Amino acid sequence: MKRHLALLAGLSLLAPAAVSAATNPAGLWEGTIKNPNGDLGFLINLHRDGDKWAAEMDVPVQGLSGLPLANVKVDGAAIGFPLPGGGDPHFDGKLSEDGKTISGSVSAGGQSIPLELKWKSEVRAVEKAPTANTGDVQVLEGVWEGALDVNGTQLHVRFSFIKNADGGITATFDSLDQGVNGLPVASIAKTGDTVKLDMKAVGCSYEGTLSKDASAMTGTFSQGGGSIPLNLQRKKAETKN
Repeated sequence: MKRHLALLAGLSLLAPAAVSAATNPAGLWEGTIKNPNGDLGFLINLHRDGDKWAAEMDVPVQGLSGLPLANVKVDGAAIGFPLPGGGDPHFDGKLSEDGKTISGSVSAGGQSIPLELKWKSEVRAVEKAPTANTGDVQVLEGVWEGALDVNGTQLHVRFSFIKNADGGITATFDSLDQGVNGLPVASIAKTGDTVKLDMKAVGCSYEGTLSKDASAMTGTFSQGGGSIPLNLQRKKAETKN
């Protein structure tokens, strides 16, 4: 992350609305994290996904859009979720009685800073488009891991290729040291030994050459016009006794 309560009094008819607002934080929320390198504005799309809560994060200045956040918890007016970044940042807050603010703090690396989220609009629709595949991508099924050398800092990453019930392949991307998990891979293409992966949500892509035994890929990771080497190794499946 290099980055008041409003007490409503009056007719009892208003009470159900106030309670409903305080226990339903669904919506698009806007916040700003202040740091020495400048303020960082972001959006949180908080909503129900079946029987659980889910959220996606946008950071417009970084070209980040629709990054899924894991382990979103809502307990009455209490709301918490992890944020991407070093030090395992986590937001914990409380929804105001009028349902317009979530006041809390972000904790990371033993430090805590106040953060207030303001209601911006109704929940934004989440489109779960199927992964667009080209070529024989089934050969990629499994977990692939590697490390990016970013100015001397090692960032460990992981691609997980999962076979669906219909035989198709979907994939997700994790940046383990940054706490980014489950980022959907929008498209997977394999032409000969060349593999191309596109993560539109963060403006990233990967292009690599698959080894003859399909155990490794040698290639480059690109984002924002820059690229750095990234070699991936297929992780061996754990054997069950």
